[in-house]
Amino acid sequence: YLKAAASGEFKMGGAQSKDTDEVLTRMIEKVGHVKLTYIPFKSGAEAAVQLAGGHIDSHVNNPSESLGQWRGGTQRPLCAFSPKRLPQGPKITTTEGWSDVPTCVEQGLDIAQYEQPRTVWLPGKVTPDQTGFYVDLMKKVQATPEWKDYIEKTSQVDTFLTGADFDKFIKQDLEHLKQVASEQGWLIK
Repeated sequence: YLKAAASGEFKMGGAQSKDTDEVLTRMIEKVGHVKLTYIPFKSGAEAAVQLAGGHIDSHVNNPSESLGQWRGGTQRPLCAFSPKRLPQGPKITTTEGWSDVPTCVEQGLDIAQYEQPRTVWLPGKVTPDQTGFYVDLMKKVQATPEWKDYIEKTSQVDTFLTGADFDKFIKQDLEHLKQVASEQGWLIK
């Protein structure tokens, strides 16, 4: 694999072109000093199927998009883009769970964290009361046992941001994406 990665023959799959999966792939290239051939698919599920079938060499899916393949032994997680190991939860295979997956830094890839936010958006001209209604609704959803079960089983991060904290996160995320897009020549001037 190292020879294939050095020559650009290593095929990395992901969902869509010039989106979060390709951004992460380009970050891996830069930090790992390798050249990867990025193959975009319509979804993470398609990338997982292509990896299980041996048509690509790896992918950068969200953890939950490859549960069945991990259980079935057709693929395995190499590392988590998280500053610490993922939380203990139910075992995915008979012997391994999310907390057994090393961080990428532990594996020698110096990318301590990569987040893909899931965001609820409202129209631009809603009132503060309308915004408050949806913030309260999402807080109620987050407090349900079903939500907690989903977070644990799929190894998602349960961060809830609103207001200035949300604005700060989005601004930093957009600045980072702009940097990668600029380095890759994706921006039109």
